[in-house]
Amino acid sequence: MATALVLPAAGSGRRFASDIPKQFLMLSGVPVICRTLTAFNGLVDEAVIAIDPDHRELLERCLASAPPTLPVRIVAGGARRQDSVALALAACTVDLALVHDAVRPLVPRRCIEDCLTALSTHIAAVVAVPCAPTVKRSDDGRTVAATVPRGPLWLAQTPQGLRRVEALAAFARAAAEHWNCSDDAEIMERAGHRVALVPGDACNLKLTTRDDLRLAEALWALRASTAGAALD
Repeated sequence: MATALVLPAAGSGRRFASDIPKQFLMLSGVPVICRTLTAFNGLVDEAVIAIDPDHRELLERCLASAPPTLPVRIVAGGARRQDSVALALAACTVDLALVHDAVRPLVPRRCIEDCLTALSTHIAAVVAVPCAPTVKRSDDGRTVAATVPRGPLWLAQTPQGLRRVEALAAFARAAAEHWNCSDDAEIMERAGHRVALVPGDACNLKLTTRDDLRLAEALWALRASTAGAALD
């Protein structure tokens, strides 16, 4: 089935402490959001990007500097991530959607392919990695209340795969019932759908801080040298 890439990119990136939202910063000479689009080449049929309308011109300049190889539609995002995803899903024209953080430019193709495969048998899927660190819970922010068993815990990444018809219904219910969910998989869970777990990758880094960008630069350089050529 045809698949859309949905990029919620309306965030301002306040934690990044930059005048330019982090999705428009450069990663090895190319805007981060363009690197992210390139990761999905040949695996999706269209892309829908939800942005702050004030950043439309900035996005258009980025796309002009590194033209994508697939059709791209730009829509106005919402106040929250889930609002932006709902608006982008409504603008899609295909059966399946892969929702991906615009600032995860290093996503391996294996994760994308496996997420798509999972949608052949599930309504929704989430790329995730098992929780390796020991997890402590605190009730007051100063002392440990308990050590949380990590065996059943997974750390969600993206892409998160959705069958569009069911997703539109779930997001409409989320809006009507005023859900405030941290990711797309949670919305599908609360709507009663079983969400498939797809093994993720430690290199599927989300750029949250400047240190993350520096690490992404190093990982990109390593990937390029391993492949024997820059992955432009």
